[in-house]
Amino acid sequence: MIKIESLKDYANKKEQEDLGNKIYNLISFADTDYPNYKDWFFEKQLFETINSENRNIFFVRNSNNKDEIIAVACLKNNNEKKICTLYVLNKFRGQGIGNMLIEKSMDWLGTTKPLITLTDYKYEMFKPIIDKYNWELTEVVNDLYKVNSKELCFNGTLNRNKSKLLKKI
Repeated sequence: MIKIESLKDYANKKEQEDLGNKIYNLISFADTDYPNYKDWFFEKQLFETINSENRNIFFVRNSNNKDEIIAVACLKNNNEKKICTLYVLNKFRGQGIGNMLIEKSMDWLGTTKPLITLTDYKYEMFKPIIDKYNWELTEVVNDLYKVNSKELCFNGTLNRNKSKLLKKI
């Protein structure tokens, strides 16, 4: 049985931080597409999940190994209702885990049309989800996080300072 947990369900800050490290280990590859992803994850996403109501992290553990986290959704719910990160470990795809995470995320965000962005080369991987929820491509941003790449925005637009982001590369 698939159980979606929220980092907010853990009251102990040390336990939240330990889980945060395990979650980051699962999604650390995102540094490839998003400069300074590690800093963002720890200083923004994890910190605000622990210390505010504006962010949350949902995750799924391997039912055969509770120490292994196999899926994650990082969320932001303030001026943007955004799914910031969504990932399911390859060997667990096709089991409905991603859809369950999205449903739980949309419930928490209070919308069926959350802002979600992805690098253009990942579009085909996300197309079944985009089609299922009838998400609308609303913006394409060139060179946002990396030169010669496109960020596809669904259900909204990004608030950004492009020059600031490119300087971090």
